[in-house]
Amino acid sequence: MSDRIAVLTMTVVAVAALVLTPWGALNRETGARSAVLLLPERYVDFTGRTAPVEFAAGRAVLVVTAVGALLAAGGALTASRARHGLWLAAAVLLVGANVWGVSRFGAAVDDARLAAVRAEVEAAIADPNPRQDPEVLRAALDLFDERSLAENVAAVRAGGLNIRRLPYTNVGPGWAAFLAVVLGLVSAVAGLRGWPAVRRPLDSLLRAAAVPAISILLALAAAAVVILLLQPTPVAPGLELTGFQRLVGRLDTLWYAYYTMFRDAFGTVGGFAESLKLATPLIFTGLAVAFGFQAGLFNIGAPGQMVFGAIAAAMVGIYMPGPRIVALPLAVLGAFVGGALWGALPGWLKARFGANEVIATILLNFVAASVLLFILSSSNVFAAAALRILAAIGLCALAAVVLLLVPPVRRALRRAPRLALAAFAVVVLAAGVVAGQPRPGDAPVTVQMPFKVPGNEPKSQPLRTEARLPQLPAMVGIDTRTSPGVNVVRVDYARLIAPLVALASLLYLGRVRALRRWPARLAAGAGVGVVAYLLLALVGLNRLPTAIPPTNLNASFFIALLAAALVYVLLFKTRFGYELRAVGLAPGAAEYGGANIPRTTVITMAISGGLAGLTATHYVLGGALEDYALRQSIPTSDGFDGIAVALLAGNHPFGILLSALLFGVMKYGGSVLNITFPDLTREVVSMILALVVLFIAARGFLPQSFVDPAFRRRYTHAGQRDTVEGEEPQPLAQGGRAGEGA
Repeated sequence: MSDRIAVLTMTVVAVAALVLTPWGALNRETGARSAVLLLPERYVDFTGRTAPVEFAAGRAVLVVTAVGALLAAGGALTASRARHGLWLAAAVLLVGANVWGVSRFGAAVDDARLAAVRAEVEAAIADPNPRQDPEVLRAALDLFDERSLAENVAAVRAGGLNIRRLPYTNVGPGWAAFLAVVLGLVSAVAGLRGWPAVRRPLDSLLRAAAVPAISILLALAAAAVVILLLQPTPVAPGLELTGFQRLVGRLDTLWYAYYTMFRDAFGTVGGFAESLKLATPLIFTGLAVAFGFQAGLFNIGAPGQMVFGAIAAAMVGIYMPGPRIVALPLAVLGAFVGGALWGALPGWLKARFGANEVIATILLNFVAASVLLFILSSSNVFAAAALRILAAIGLCALAAVVLLLVPPVRRALRRAPRLALAAFAVVVLAAGVVAGQPRPGDAPVTVQMPFKVPGNEPKSQPLRTEARLPQLPAMVGIDTRTSPGVNVVRVDYARLIAPLVALASLLYLGRVRALRRWPARLAAGAGVGVVAYLLLALVGLNRLPTAIPPTNLNASFFIALLAAALVYVLLFKTRFGYELRAVGLAPGAAEYGGANIPRTTVITMAISGGLAGLTATHYVLGGALEDYALRQSIPTSDGFDGIAVALLAGNHPFGILLSALLFGVMKYGGSVLNITFPDLTREVVSMILALVVLFIAARGFLPQSFVDPAFRRRYTHAGQRDTVEGEEPQPLAQGGRAGEGA
């Protein structure tokens, strides 16, 4: 019944959109003014000067879409198993017709643009001004149909004709085409569920994606109300519209706002690169938070761990000698170790003294920020008394380390650790008081801080070249110093995709009995990677022309992908990961089963902090702070955004990749949205992201029987078995087995 309701509801929405909303749009301008097309052949011009474009395929698209909608509705109203075939046929018609129609619409608009430019060239030939050369324009016009629009514009510019404004810009689909395709996809999913072999894995996928998908849709629906209230319909001055046209304009404004938010991120290399740049730190912080969540620990200290990872990475990158093969891995390791040490501290406090990790990590965030500020912006002039106090503290710490080497002292510490810690604190305090007493002849002492760059600006010295991660232009062979701006190069996408395919195969080849041992699995994974590269190269993905814009996206993105894979293996493929997840689900039962909870707590917080510290590879080693120096302010908001990323992903490492990408796309889209719609600021995107997290916490308002596997099992074992939709459930007494599918 749920399939029928979903398809029927989506059919009603798609049919209403086909009547009320634009099927396609063209001539988008600043402020989102446009001319929109409603099938069949109905134009609404909000610019005041756009002539209709001949689109002969419009009626065919409308007829096929109507037939597809009828098939979808007929399948929803049919009780027999034939409904699955009707849904699959509807999916083919709806998706095929609208995708083909949008492509034909784009071709028609391109023809109209060429015709408009041709008319302007012919007018210039008939009545040239002194700066124009009719002979050059005639030569360009003779080859007009053999060249692209950009080539023709360049050719006529050589004849003195400058095409200042190209007609019919920003062609794209509207609500009607988009929702028709969505109806087709929903019908395809419903139709595929008719095959038992496909139904079970498809249901598992739908249940896993249901909560985040519905939460995102609800957040977008809530934001739609805000957009409709804030953003007026952009209309040319003096243009009179009917009530229906005003409704179309409002709906088109809402569509174009969302279209703008996602178009550049998925439609251009530059937009996608900027989205990945914004997503990369969220992958690290999301992994850090999710790793702690798996053990029942709430690590809210990612901002502080980011800071200490950045300090450690910068220290190694500035002072570590040696070639790139040594300096760069050590700098990356330094970022992990710096964050791990700062993360292990609250873990040890919780394991040893029961301190709440939430409070500890929050307070340590402020400590880390203060340490960074002191390092980068403090004066080089110190009081002599302060230096003596630091020396006294150092001597006390050295004495404590020496005493720890004595076995009787260690045994005494085990018996009374808190008393020993209190005694050490008293000794340090007394030594500091004695050392800080003023003395005759005390004067300010200048201590040069080599980590800080000379001057007043709070930042470190730049990193050595050997410790820098390459940015995207450098990874494809572009030297931005000699070739600034956008460069068109042939990119070997096969070399990028093949390792990911090999890595994914390693995770699943273990299910094959002959490949359960790691040597055999590694060999098989390498073979899969080689075959994938050859196949991708065969279709031409090894030399694909691509426009590469200047961007700060760097190799830290691949470090983030590797970190996600390693976290997955550690959590779900190792004994420690099983123990960690057991501690998170039921600490008492895990301890009874032999789990060492204090050790697990410290290790978990250390690894979580190390993952957050790896954010420094993006900001410091990769130069995402606009240069290769550590500044006073690091975007610590990424640490808190990682909590939302982890919640949206359900704390799964691979889900974090997708949720971080969504956050990156929406953050980048927010900046583009603010440019296109001045009344819509980036806060609209922040509101959407906050609402997504809120609805995730509410489980998308879905019933417990859908989102909770344990609840479903209890229901199944209570006397019913799973059935194919449309069949009557059979009690166990009639031969059904608990948990058995149809």
